[in-house]
Amino acid sequence: MPKLIWIVPLAFFFLNPAIACGPAEPQFQYGAAEMRAAVEGDWSFTITPDGGTTTQVTLHIDQAATAADAGVARAPGRGLLRAAYACGTRTLVKSAGACIDATQMPLALTFVSGDATLGGGHLSGMFTVEGLIFTTVAAGALSLTIGPYDIESMLGPDGTLGAPRLGPGGTTGTLVVSRL
Repeated sequence: MPKLIWIVPLAFFFLNPAIACGPAEPQFQYGAAEMRAAVEGDWSFTITPDGGTTTQVTLHIDQAATAADAGVARAPGRGLLRAAYACGTRTLVKSAGACIDATQMPLALTFVSGDATLGGGHLSGMFTVEGLIFTTVAAGALSLTIGPYDIESMLGPDGTLGAPRLGPGGTTGTLVVSRL
């Protein structure tokens, strides 16, 4: 009997070989097509900085062909970037050690019309969906830079914006965003 005890782990391995391969790859329930459907198209931005004059610009947003930040590693075989926040970072405060599955899509912004000074400035963007699902409840985060303005908003899979605002870049004021 003691000589046959090694059969149990061997049989377990053959019945469930995935146990030896470590944790399975997360099963995302959305992909590039769903993210592009939410964000791509023409968008109008009306920006009124506190104490300033109103300016308007229309931009076309597409998925960028390359990542805006070459320092972010690309997941093999994917057109989207997968970031694991809070993984491999150093903290001096005891952390939960948890990772967040997320998908980042770099965006290419193209000037269509409006204030030419904004169109000639820095245009960039990132669309990030945290988690394995992308729904109206689990919306993505849209971050855009249009010239001197940083814009942030939640964005649902149907393109619905949730409370767009001028971002933490220092400019405050009012912002009206619409999809054309």
